[in-house]
Parts: sequence; C-alpha cells; structure tokens
Amino acid sequence: MNVVASKLIERFSPEGLIVERQGPDALFLRLSPIEECRPGDLVFVDHVKYLDRVREQKPAGIVTSKGLAESLSGLEGLAVLIAPNVRLAMAILKQTYADRNVRDTEWPRIHPSAVIHGSVRIPEEVLVGPGVVIGRNVELGDRVVLMANVVVEHDATIGEGTVLHPGCVVGYGCDIGSDVILKAGCVIGSEGFGFAQDERRRNYRIPHTGSVSIGDRVVIGANTNIDRGTYGTTWVKAGAVIDAMCHLGHNVEIGEDSILCAHTGLSGSTRFGRRVIASGQTGTLDHVTVPDDTVLLHRAGLNNSIKEPGMYAGGPVQPLQQYLKNMAIMPRLHEIWTRLRALEKKLAALSQDD
Repeated sequence: MNVVASKLIERFSPEGLIVERQGPDALFLRLSPIEECRPGDLVFVDHVKYLDRVREQKPAGIVTSKGLAESLSGLEGLAVLIAPNVRLAMAILKQTYADRNVRDTEWPRIHPSAVIHGSVRIPEEVLVGPGVVIGRNVELGDRVVLMANVVVEHDATIGEGTVLHPGCVVGYGCDIGSDVILKAGCVIGSEGFGFAQDERRRNYRIPHTGSVSIGDRVVIGANTNIDRGTYGTTWVKAGAVIDAMCHLGHNVEIGEDSILCAHTGLSGSTRFGRRVIASGQTGTLDHVTVPDDTVLLHRAGLNNSIKEPGMYAGGPVQPLQQYLKNMAIMPRLHEIWTRLRALEKKLAALSQDD
C-alpha cells in the first residue's frame, strides 16, 4: 500500500468518502482486518466492540465513523480517518490499493492456444488467456480480460473493462456491458428450460432463440447460469450483483442495483424491480413480479406477485413481522395441538352428558 494519511484525504475527500483526519500523517503499509492488525496497518471499524483491539494492537490508522472516532481521541500515534460510510470506504480503498490485478498474467497477451475467428478484432489492451475460444463477429471492448478456457460464441458483445474469469461461457448473440465481472464458471445465454408434451407425455424441446443482456457494472458469481429468452431478452440491469450458484430462467428481468444471494432460483419471466434484495435460496414461480426496494428473506418462496414494497419472508412469502410471529409459535405447535385435542375430548364428554 505505502500511502500516507494526507494522500488518502487528498484523493477521497472531494467525493465525500473520507471527510476528516485526526492525529498524525501516518504511513500505511497494508489494509488489514481488525482481528489481525499490527503496527503499520490501516483498519476499518464500524462497531464499538472493536475499539479495544485498536488500543491493544496499535495499527497505524483507522477508518471509522465520527461517533467512534471520539472514543479514540488522544490515542497517541493513531491516524483516525472519518468516513460517513465505513463499509463503502473499505470497498473503495480495497479496490484501489489491495485488489487482485487481473492484468498481471504469466501468459502472452494473446496466448497461442487461443482460437480466434478471423473476423474478430482484438484491441491492443485486451488479454486473451490459454484455451480461449472466440467465435465469428464477436465484439470486444478495450481492456477486456478473457481468462483461461473462456468461450465467447458468435455475434456476442463484451464491453470495455469487463473481466471473464476461467471457464465462463457467453452464448451467441448475448450482450455483456462495460466493467462487468463474470466469475469462474458462469454460463450466460444457455438455452432455457422449455418443453412441450404430447398425449403420451413425451417431451419436445422448445428452442430458445432470444438473448441475454447484462448491464454495466454487474457482478455475477461463480457457476451462476442465466438462460437466454425464449424469443426476447433476459435482462440483468446496471449495477446488479448476483452471488454464486444462482439460476435465472428465460426472460427474467433484474432491476438496477438489485442483489441476489447464493442459490436463488427465478423461474421464467420473473420481474424484479430496482434495488430488490433476495437472500439465499429465494425462489419464484414463473411470471412473478416484485416491486422496487423489496427485501426477500429466509428462503423466500414466491408463488404470486408482490404488490407493495417491503420486507417479506418464508414460503409462501408473508410480510416479515407476520412471518416472525408465526415462526415464534412453531416450536410450540405440538404443545398447542396436545392442548387442543384435550379440549376437544372435554367438549365431546360434555356433549354426551347433555
């Protein structure tokens, strides 16, 4: 890292990421987690429970909130950087000073084992790793990185600054935006799951001839699969984040800046609005719609559309507070059932007496 506190203020204060410095103009050698920090480190603290570690382990500096900074006033030798959003500061500083350099490769810029159709132009700053296959009429933006064994089928488009990690597949005619990250094993534009049956229940494949469009700044986790549309387009819009091992069916639409956690599975033509958050193992039936700013929790299962934004949980989904009340009763179901049966027997006995 090797940067002094004043340089961080100079670089990041104009955008409001770090707004103030207290203490010395310390030199930071590393970004470190608070649990493992040592002298020379810069750490991020957003909770009072970590302040004792700061006092004991004596890092060179801390990025924290205004309120927590007051608890460290007068601590000798500690540079305190004030950030309105500590977690956002951690994200940007790690991207700037401690991220993996995907352009640092041991291979030639275009590996000799790559198979590239003659119609494809490779811009000067594009990296093509071992075993990569690029089909006809593929368009590659500047600074694209295609790691080992990536396959980009014909007529696909990859925007500038996009990185495809090993083993990714981008299907024919699909469009990937700029500054996208596709992690290892992603499959974009596979054929969706669509079949028809005859009277003997034999299955007949319905060809999926649509495409997939991925917006700018999207991040898609390892081994996630996004199906192409049956006729139209499957959309993942700008800024969305999708975790590992998710599945998006044909013609799904994910709104801007949404978050899908691991093992989420969305059936065909599901529509998520902007900034929707789906926690792990969320699932939907087809043609379900979810409005902007909705949060889905606890393995949410949607068999119908949600009308109003809010927090929902369980399957079938319920408003979160209702779900929590119902879950609180669950451990007592056997007791309640036993008492109900006893009451029924007493009522039956009283009826006989009458």
